[in-house]
Amino acid sequence: MNEADSPTGAPGDVTCFNSNGDIVLAVEVKDRALTLSDVRSSTRKARESSESLSNLLFATGGIRDRERSQIHESVAAAWASGLNIWQVDIVGMASAAFALLSENWRPEFLRAIGTELDARGDHAHRRAWHEILSKLADRP
Repeated sequence: MNEADSPTGAPGDVTCFNSNGDIVLAVEVKDRALTLSDVRSSTRKARESSESLSNLLFATGGIRDRERSQIHESVAAAWASGLNIWQVDIVGMASAAFALLSENWRPEFLRAIGTELDARGDHAHRRAWHEILSKLADRP
């Protein structure tokens, strides 16, 4: 579990609901490679959280190579029991999100990330975010 969802009992860092209020998607965000432990822990949290939850998305920096086959086996077992697990590259996902956002929403998105990082109080992440924004400001 990570700090974002462990205190609340949420099935992921981001939880998406349908119009009936049912959980339909949980998103786990990792700034590192996905591990077998991540998959097992998140699968357990997803199953405990809601009967309506059928999709779990990992936005990560890849998959840990030495655990790749075990992760695929765990994902296949989850699929067989009705939980669809997906993994996407976090950088690719962020790039696609920025491409789809209109110019009006990009600054709002950037501010929301900054506000969230401020609320968490982790100086290393705030510093990394500052570096990212500085690089964006330097672009022509």
